[in-house]
Amino acid sequence: MYSTLSMNNGIIKFLKEKAFVEIKDLGRGGLGITKLLRDESIDELFVCKKYQPICNEFISQYYESFVNEIKLLYRINHPNIVRVFNYYLYPENLTGYILMEYIEGTDIESYIRQNPSKINDCFIQLINGFKYLEECSILHRDIRPSNILVSKGGIVKIIDFGFGKEIYSPSDCDKSISINWYYSIPQDFEQSTYTHCTEIYFLGKLFEHLIQEYNLAYLFKYVEIVEQMTKPKPTDRIESFYAVQRSILNDNALLEDFSEDETAIYTRFADNFTAVCSQLRTSTQYIENIDDITNSLRSVCQNSALETYIQNNQILINSFIKGSYTYNPKKLVPVSDVKNFYVWWLKLSNRRKQVVLSNLWVRLDAIERSDKYELPF
Repeated sequence: MYSTLSMNNGIIKFLKEKAFVEIKDLGRGGLGITKLLRDESIDELFVCKKYQPICNEFISQYYESFVNEIKLLYRINHPNIVRVFNYYLYPENLTGYILMEYIEGTDIESYIRQNPSKINDCFIQLINGFKYLEECSILHRDIRPSNILVSKGGIVKIIDFGFGKEIYSPSDCDKSISINWYYSIPQDFEQSTYTHCTEIYFLGKLFEHLIQEYNLAYLFKYVEIVEQMTKPKPTDRIESFYAVQRSILNDNALLEDFSEDETAIYTRFADNFTAVCSQLRTSTQYIENIDDITNSLRSVCQNSALETYIQNNQILINSFIKGSYTYNPKKLVPVSDVKNFYVWWLKLSNRRKQVVLSNLWVRLDAIERSDKYELPF
C-alpha cells in the first residue's frame, strides 16, 4: 500500500483504497444494515455494519451514538466481546461503516436450544465478558439473545454496542435510553438509573428465560446465583459481576476434592501470606490472571533459591494483589512453604487453580480495608 507523508502537519494519508467482496446480507436493525464481506488478500471474512437508520428523522440524532459505538469497541479487547478492526466515517453524509469480526454461529437462545448441555459454560463466559466491561466502566444497555452470539466452537461473543455508554461518575448512570426492553424492567428504572447492577439483572433475566423456556433447571448449576441476579430491588441484588464470578468459584469449589497433603500445602502458604499482609486499601484488587500469578511465583522462588526465608515479602504479596496495602517486612516466610505451594500449583488444572484462588480471596476478604496509612514510626 502506498502512502504519502505531509511534512507540514505530520499527517500520513494512505492513497490505495481497500476492496472487499460482498458475500451476503446479514440483516437489518433499527439503526443500520450489516453485510458479510471477504478480504481476498488475506482470505478472511468480516462483518460490515453501515449506519443507516430506518427512519430518516433519527439520522442526525443517532449518528453520534454510532461514532460512540466505535470508540467503545476500540477500547475493548476480550475473547467474549466482538472485535472491531477498522471504521470509515462520512460525517458530511451522516453515515459510516464498522468492520468487525465475523462470528460463524447463532444467537445464544438458538444455540442453547440445540446444545442445552452448554448452558453452564455460556453463563461463565458471559459473566467474564460483562465483568471485563464493568472493569472498563462500560455499560452495554441492550442485553437480549440477538446481541449475544455463540460460535460453532462454543465461544460466546457480546455484540452490538449501539446503546453502549462509558461511565465516569454515578451521575452518568442515568437511564438515558428508552428501548423495547426484552424482559420485565427492574425497580432501578423507578429512580431512572441504569448501572452495572442493572446489567446483572438483565443478564440474569436472559438465563432465567432460557432455563424456564427449555426446562434446563436440572442442567444449570447456578440457579441460586441467577435468583440473586434477578431481584427486582437493586439493594437486594448481587452487586457486581465480580461478586457473581466469586459466587461461581465458590460453587465450583464444592465440587472439587483436595487430599490432606494438598490441603496442608495450601494452609501453610495461606497462613504465611495473610500473616504478612496486614491491611488493604479499599481500592485494592486481587490478581486473577493465572499466567501472571504463575510467573510471579516462579520469580519469588528463583530469587530466594539459596535462602531459608523469602527475602522480600512485598514481591510475594504482589503475586496475588494489585494496589496499595500494608505489610509486615519482619515476618519470616519459609522458602520451603512457598516452593511446595508453587510446585503443587503447577500441577493443578486451571479449574482447580481458580478454586485455590477463591479460597485465598476469602481469607484476604477478612483483612481490614482502610484508606488510612499506618506510619512506620
